[in-house]
Amino acid sequence: MARRTKDEAEQTRNAILDAAEQVFNEHGVARTSLEQIARAAKVTRGAVYWHFRDKIALCEAMMQRVFLPQEDILDKLAASDTDTPLAELKKACSDALRLMARDRRRRRVVTILYHRCEYVEEMTVMMKRQWECKDRMLVRSQRLFERAKKLGQLASAWPPPIAARGLQALMSGLITGALEREKNFDLAKEGVACVEAFFASLQAADAPHVR
Repeated sequence: MARRTKDEAEQTRNAILDAAEQVFNEHGVARTSLEQIARAAKVTRGAVYWHFRDKIALCEAMMQRVFLPQEDILDKLAASDTDTPLAELKKACSDALRLMARDRRRRRVVTILYHRCEYVEEMTVMMKRQWECKDRMLVRSQRLFERAKKLGQLASAWPPPIAARGLQALMSGLITGALEREKNFDLAKEGVACVEAFFASLQAADAPHVR
């Protein structure tokens, strides 16, 4: 009986999170109430408060169910002592775009974070997570570009800090563009092609081709 109760509670929690994704995506976080989410999840408002103390806690739990695109890349780059840093970084970025393209939940949550969330007052906690993630990616990618320079693989026109900033801007722009024009932009195909072209420009002329 205890096991059944625990399973039922988990099912209710997931139903609330699923409903929150849908309602936040449709109406925006600020204009959504917990009552609306309860109705969408077909549970009582008390059930929502039993699982989540407030809307912020609900948003945080929603975010925890997926990785942000930058977190996908950071996970792939846990070890940065590779002899092929450009190839490893390019693959991590391409894989993150492909995952984003095929994972509907990930796209929905990132859409909420980028376009449906008004970052004022208590909601800044969600923006802070994005900032911290972007900062970590910038540091990690710059470290890889510095290693590529040391190995003679990075074109002289690309100082490591500039290459890291350029990559971050490219990835952010591709993902934002795909979310805004989902039906007209193939992130897995066109987005990855942009990453390929960017890394081709980074490669030193006399270095082995990045694969």
